[in-house]
Amino acid sequence: MVSKYGKFIAEVVFAAITAIVAGMADDVLDGSEWINVVIVSLGAVAVLGAGNLPTGVWAYTKTIVAAATAGAVFLQSAITDGVSSSEWLQLGLAVLGALGVAAAPGPRVVQAVRGAGPQQPGVADHAA
Repeated sequence: MVSKYGKFIAEVVFAAITAIVAGMADDVLDGSEWINVVIVSLGAVAVLGAGNLPTGVWAYTKTIVAAATAGAVFLQSAITDGVSSSEWLQLGLAVLGALGVAAAPGPRVVQAVRGAGPQQPGVADHAA
């Protein structure tokens, strides 16, 4: 089960740590920090839903989604009111989360081969 959901678990762990660390940094979670927690949490759901295809750049879809989440955390912090010290911590954890997703084992993807299986009954091969 860990190998199937390892990337998702890594992102969830870093999302939880992101919320805890932001609160511990200055004993309060302001609106911007809560938005970062929401972004990282939605990133965890996106990592779960993202598929890893067996070849090309899409073999890294889950890592790309996690890295985009870290980018969104930075943009949100920078655009709203500048990046505070607790937001820098959140950003660092989002980046570590993306690295964790890259390093964690993911589902094994098997490439399907067209025409490799037995023909379905009642389906004729119509070659013209």
